[in-house]
Amino acid sequence: MPPQTLAIAAAAAATATVGPEHAPLDKYLTQQPVASKPAAAVSKSRLRKRRAAKPSAELGETVGVDGKPIRRLSDKKNVVLNTRNPIIIFMAKNELSLSLAFMAIVHGCYWAGYEWPKLWIRMQHKTNIADNGSVDSDRYVRGIHDFKFVFYWIVQLIAARSILLHHLLPGVPKLLGIKSDRKSRRFCEMTWGMLYITASWCIGTKIWAASPYYMNTQNLYINYPDDHIVMPYGLKWYYLVQTAFWLSNVYTIHIEERRKDHFEMMAHHVTTITLVLLSYTFHFTRFGHAFMLIMDFPDIFLYSAKMLRYLNFDMLPNVFFGIFSVSWIVTKHYLCLKMMFSIWIQGTSLVPYEKRFPDYPNSYASVPIVAALWAFLLILQIILIYWFTHILKVLHRVLIKGEEAQDTRSDDEDEDEAEVEAE
Repeated sequence: MPPQTLAIAAAAAATATVGPEHAPLDKYLTQQPVASKPAAAVSKSRLRKRRAAKPSAELGETVGVDGKPIRRLSDKKNVVLNTRNPIIIFMAKNELSLSLAFMAIVHGCYWAGYEWPKLWIRMQHKTNIADNGSVDSDRYVRGIHDFKFVFYWIVQLIAARSILLHHLLPGVPKLLGIKSDRKSRRFCEMTWGMLYITASWCIGTKIWAASPYYMNTQNLYINYPDDHIVMPYGLKWYYLVQTAFWLSNVYTIHIEERRKDHFEMMAHHVTTITLVLLSYTFHFTRFGHAFMLIMDFPDIFLYSAKMLRYLNFDMLPNVFFGIFSVSWIVTKHYLCLKMMFSIWIQGTSLVPYEKRFPDYPNSYASVPIVAALWAFLLILQIILIYWFTHILKVLHRVLIKGEEAQDTRSDDEDEDEAEVEAE
């Protein structure tokens, strides 16, 4: 007897034995197409399977948004490694103890009367000549020991971030009603970013308001390089601390869950660091100072919008995202392009030929050097335009479809919702 006949006979016997309340024989004879699951249901099903995966004793592995394994530190809920680099893994496990130990050694030797810790704790290369030729003890020039001050601030920023994310903030999201572990971790990360960017932007704006180049692009280059070699204490401090922050971000991006724009974010960090170092080396610190203020301002509203969304507010995230979108267009495109043309045109035309590179000491005003800066500014602008396309997608969903504002660069927010449903 053919196998198909045997299967039909067995199904009929089962129906007759069990009773009429069960499916009739027609169900087995009729080949009806099976409805496929919607894409969203399939995605959420996969996410549930990810959440159900048990981590190993020390390092657990799950799958990130790029489909690659990510590793979690079991003793630190707010650390998600997206790298297999043993150095970064070791630093992530011991970042606070290593940072505090280094700071304790430096400060201990400083209090014991040693001179070398001053090179790490205090800014060096003070000069008695001010930028206008008068005597001023609060002026500095760049020098070889600046990297020690930057490194010490990298250690301090990593320690501050670790204390905030792993000791001060972990309980706050639960008190505010955030149940998802992923949302809690992201809320803490956004809080750290918002606090630092807001503080640094306010300090930088105060320094800018007291400077001769406040709201005046010509004074970014007037009397270059004589008035640009020396820097006020506040300007040099701001520049070196910002350098430390961006360098520390190269590390922290590897201990946060990898998102879709990981490589774009890394390219953004590398380009920004290169611009900061080149402008500092070439004495274009006034330009770099104003440029950093322009670039940082919209991020305050982005971090705030994300924090409010994790807190399940309805309208406030959309309002803050709207402010962020407008400020992004004004600062990171209009003002950024204006600054790019400023350094290309005024950066060379306002500097006399006798004071240009290489004929004048400490001068780097020349078309090739400005072109090098312009090339990195152009790379940065391309990355910003790429991100702006994602902003337009969010605005389309909010304004046309009436949906909530979500960051399309990452899957983390959608995964949070699926995680809550799975629980």
